[in-house]
Amino acid sequence: MVSLQHRLQAEGLWDLFYTIELPLITILAAMENCSIVINQEELKRTSVLLGIHLKELEKEAQHAAGQKFRLTSNNELRTILFEKFHLHLKCKNKLPQTNLGHLLSTAEPALNQLKDLHPLPGIVLQFRQIQKIKSTFVDGLLTYVNKGCVSPTWNQTGTVSGRLSAKHPNIQGVSKFSLQFEKKQHLQGKTDETITINPRSMFVSSKDHSFLAADFSQIELRLLAHFSADPALLELFHETARTDVFTNLAAQWKATAYENITQADREQAKRVVYSVIYGIGKERLAECLGTTPAEANTFLERFLQKYRVSDFTQKVIQECDIKGFVISLMGRKRPLPHINSRNYGLRAQAERQAVNFVIQGSAADLCKLAMIKISASLTSSFHITARLIAQIHDELLFEVQDSQLQEFAELVKHIMESLQHADGIDLKVPLKVTLSSGKSWGSMTELQVQ
Repeated sequence: MVSLQHRLQAEGLWDLFYTIELPLITILAAMENCSIVINQEELKRTSVLLGIHLKELEKEAQHAAGQKFRLTSNNELRTILFEKFHLHLKCKNKLPQTNLGHLLSTAEPALNQLKDLHPLPGIVLQFRQIQKIKSTFVDGLLTYVNKGCVSPTWNQTGTVSGRLSAKHPNIQGVSKFSLQFEKKQHLQGKTDETITINPRSMFVSSKDHSFLAADFSQIELRLLAHFSADPALLELFHETARTDVFTNLAAQWKATAYENITQADREQAKRVVYSVIYGIGKERLAECLGTTPAEANTFLERFLQKYRVSDFTQKVIQECDIKGFVISLMGRKRPLPHINSRNYGLRAQAERQAVNFVIQGSAADLCKLAMIKISASLTSSFHITARLIAQIHDELLFEVQDSQLQEFAELVKHIMESLQHADGIDLKVPLKVTLSSGKSWGSMTELQVQ
C-alpha cells in the first residue's frame, strides 16, 4: 500500500501538508481547549427582547396583510403577496422563481424587489432577520454554554477553499453588525425606546484580559492585484499616503478626485470587485447595488476595461481546462471535473469556482501560515501568555493580558505583514493588518501600534 506521504508527494501536496496542515492540528486542538466567556445574563435578556419584538412584527405583518397568517409559511405569504395584492404585476423586474415547482419566490431577493410596493415584504424581511439572530446566535448560543463559556469545534478540512470552519457554536457566523429596533412603549406619554443589539457583545474577555483582533485588510483585492499584475491595481497598494484603498479604487475607476468619491461610490467599487472574484454575475450584482442587471453589467464592463483582471481570470480558466484543477498561492489544489462539461451551467459554475478558489484559497493559506508563525512565537516566548481563540475569515482573534496588549499587538502585526516575503511567498503588494481591541468582541476599537 502506497504511503500517505508518497501519495501527497505524487500530487505535489506534501509541502502544503507538512508545513501548514500538520502543524495546524496542535494549534486547533489548543483553540478547542480554550474557553471563551459568555455574558449569559445579557444573552437571556436579549432573547426576551427579541421574542417580544418578533411578536410585535407578527402583529404588524398581519395588519398589513389584512388577515391572520403564519409568517413562517412561504405558501401563505405567497398567496397574500401574489394572489391577494398581485405585487408581481406591479414589479418592474422579473421576480425569481423557486427551484421546485417554479412558483414565485418569497425568498430575500424577491422580497427586496417588492418592499417598496407594499409594507408587508419589508416587515417579513425584518422578522426573518431577527428570528435568525434569536434562534442561531442567541438561543442557539445558549445551548453550547458550559460553566459560563463556549469552546467551538474547529474543522480544517470542512471547506473547499481551505478555510477553517467552526461549529458548536459557529462563531464565524456571528454578525459584526449591530441590530437596531424600536421597543414600543404602551404607556401614554412614554416615547419608544431604541434597542441596539450586537451578537458579538455576548463574548467577553476574562478578568484583566482583552480581546485583540488582527485582520488582513482587503486581502482578496490585494491577491487579485498580485495575480493579475495589473499596474493600476498594484499602484493602489504602493501609495504611501494613508488613504482608503476602495476609495482610491473608485477614484481611479471613475476618473475623478479622491475627495469627490462618496460612500456610495466606494461601496459600488467594492461590490464590483467582489463580483469579479466570486463570479456572481450581473443579476446578483444588480441586487447588491440596487440597480437593474443592465446597469450592473455596465459597471462591471467599465471596471474590466479599466483593470486587466480579465486576463488573469481567463488564464486561470484555461489552465484549469487543461489540468482539471487549480492551485492556490501555497499549492493547495482543487479539482474541478465540470470544467470541460458540455452543460453550459455546470461549466460556467466550474469557471467561477476556479477563479474564486485561487483568491480565497490563497487567503486561507496566508491566514493559516499566520496562525502557525504567531503560535510558534508564543511557544518560544518566556513571558507573553496570549492565546489564539478564533479565526474568522481573514481575522485572527486573541485573548491577551492587558499588561501585554501593546507588545503582543506589535508582534502580531509584524509577523502577519512580513508574510509578503516568507516561506517562498513573494507577493507583488504589501500586506496590511489592522488591529482592534476591547473587553467584549462587540465593542472593539482600533488599536494603533508602531
